[in-house]
Amino acid sequence: SIPQVETKETKKIKTFVHNDVRDRIRDIGDMLGFNATVEKKVADGAVVDAVWEARIGNMGRVIYVFEVQTSGSIDSLILNLMKAKSNAAVQGIVAVSDTNQLEKIKKEVASLKDIKDCIKYWDYNDVLNTYDSLTSAFESINNLNLVPEGL
Repeated sequence: SIPQVETKETKKIKTFVHNDVRDRIRDIGDMLGFNATVEKKVADGAVVDAVWEARIGNMGRVIYVFEVQTSGSIDSLILNLMKAKSNAAVQGIVAVSDTNQLEKIKKEVASLKDIKDCIKYWDYNDVLNTYDSLTSAFESINNLNLVPEGL
């Protein structure tokens, strides 16, 4: 097989896809009522792609962490998720990528007892479909005009 050389254009496309998926994850979190952000530090040395956070009264926070992988080091993604998991408020860690990358991540994580049972996997196509479905549902509900203007 011929090795593929990444051009600047290819890297731009991958960055765009990465950022688009990351932003859709944030938007889904917003639609579900979470305080959702991107590029957030959740533990020492762990800045993750997207975070969904909820406050539970005065009892604390619940955080869900998402790392999007388009290419590059799977080890970096795994290390970032492991560091994020060290924060007691982090209740879920999710790797987001395409089918091939997710299989590679699963193989790498299989021997890591610290996170192998708690990491979740989300295909980026499902992320985009979920975003589209939620957007459509919210538009449909908003078209009912149940909330008077100005409220």
